[in-house]
Amino acid sequence: MKKPALPSPNFSNATGDTHGKKEMAFRLDGERSQLHSRSKRFLSYPRYVEVMVTADAKMVHHHGQNLQHYVLTLMSIVAAIYKDSSIGNLINIVIVKLVVIHSEQEGPVISFNAATTLRNFCLWQQTQNVLDDAHPSHHDTAVLITREDICGAKEKCDTLGLAELGTLCDPLRSCSISEENGLSAAFTIAHELGHVFNVPHDDSYKCKEAGIKHQYHVMAPTLNYHTSPWTWSACSQKHITEFLDTGHGECLLDKPNGRIYDLSPQLPGSVYDVNKQCELMFGPGSQVCPYLKQCRRLWCTSAEGVHKGCRTQHMPLADGTSCGPGMHCHRGLCVTRDMETRPVDGEWGPWGPYGSCSRTCGGGIKSTTRLCDRPEYVFLFTVE
Repeated sequence: MKKPALPSPNFSNATGDTHGKKEMAFRLDGERSQLHSRSKRFLSYPRYVEVMVTADAKMVHHHGQNLQHYVLTLMSIVAAIYKDSSIGNLINIVIVKLVVIHSEQEGPVISFNAATTLRNFCLWQQTQNVLDDAHPSHHDTAVLITREDICGAKEKCDTLGLAELGTLCDPLRSCSISEENGLSAAFTIAHELGHVFNVPHDDSYKCKEAGIKHQYHVMAPTLNYHTSPWTWSACSQKHITEFLDTGHGECLLDKPNGRIYDLSPQLPGSVYDVNKQCELMFGPGSQVCPYLKQCRRLWCTSAEGVHKGCRTQHMPLADGTSCGPGMHCHRGLCVTRDMETRPVDGEWGPWGPYGSCSRTCGGGIKSTTRLCDRPEYVFLFTVE
């Protein structure tokens, strides 16, 4: 993912919804064996991405004692993005290890060179892993979060993250690096993890459809005002589905059986107010610009050199940030707080009775259904 170009300093009704899912089972009359459930499409199984998250020494220096809480807040945003219905698959992001590197001598060599840092981190994370997928200390992929200003090329430091395409479940290459620049770093982490799932950029030729403009979502090459970083494009859904459908995600089928880090159910903006979000992005003393309050783009005060003004990285205010009495930000919009609904995993209800046979003579089919309503699946409404 690339950093957006920064402008010169200057002063310048959505609804929640619930959908019930339905599963149908079939029985062949006249057959000795009765099938209580049809053979499920491989993708309908839930996937568990066991993640080792690593924070480098610069993260420790910058965030201090709040580091673990902050990192888990970032990963809770990532987990919510991977639970969005637009992804078309049941994917659970699970933090099984959180490694904090207190000194540069402890972990991998991290430098401004993004490709070298990724290679060093991939080599190092192998030493922290157990290959047995059922082992409590096994991880499926490794994520490095760093405050190093990483660069994709010489004197071109507009890179926010890097990963290799389609490496998930490969113990040697399933890894990604992301530069931390505030709460919006969660979008970078989700984006780079998307590459590990073999997902190209939204503007890739692989995503081009005749007569249809590119959609810019999680896998947009650059995060800007027109990007929806909370949702997935149809192209991303297609590539993730194909990747899993061809058996590349087999390491995700097992449930974690060791320690799991709890991801905060609190909305990040309710924990880090708008001024704290500015400090996380631009440093101590930065505050929200008083006349540029909007959920879609965070504008913060700047006092660099002799010029004072406002600047932005084109990042939205975090969900849950207050934007008025009884109002808060949600996916770039200011909405009433009672419209906010946290995602809820649905669970299957009981099977209903079998219906009548599809044929009056010979082999036929009887069907039964059950609803995903105990509880019903609840998803966050989408802002396009």
